[in-house]
Amino acid sequence: MDFFEWDEKYSVKVPSIDRQHRDLIDYINKLQTELAAPEPDAMMIELILNGLIGYANTHFKYEEMLFSMYRYPESEQHKAAHQRLFDSVARFKQRYQAGAPEVGEELLAFLKIWLNHHILKEDMAYSEHMLARNVH
Repeated sequence: MDFFEWDEKYSVKVPSIDRQHRDLIDYINKLQTELAAPEPDAMMIELILNGLIGYANTHFKYEEMLFSMYRYPESEQHKAAHQRLFDSVARFKQRYQAGAPEVGEELLAFLKIWLNHHILKEDMAYSEHMLARNVH
C-alpha cells in the first residue's frame, strides 16, 4: 500500500492536471519507499527530492499559465500558495543536506498534508472555472 493513495475525490476534473497530481503523489511515494528502506540511499533521496521539486515547479507553472489564459480571479492567492510550498520544501532540503536525516519523515508528513489540502481546497476552487472554459 502506498503512503499517499490517489482517490477520485482529488480529481479537479481537468485530466491534464489530474495526471500531474498523480505524478506528484508518485514522487511522494517514491520518497517514502526510499526513506523506509533498511539503508536509505542519500543520493537516491536527493535525486527524488530534486525530481519532486522540478516536477512541482513544472506543474505550478502549468496551472499558473491556465490561470492567466482563462483569467482565474484567485490567481494571485493561488500563486502565493505555490510559493509557500517551495519555500517550505527548500528549508526541508537545506536541513536534510546539513545532515538532519529525520527531515525526510517530516517532509513526507508535510507534503502529504499540504498536497491533500492544496488539491481538496485550493485546486478545487478553480475546478469549476476551468471546466466552464472547457479546459482539458
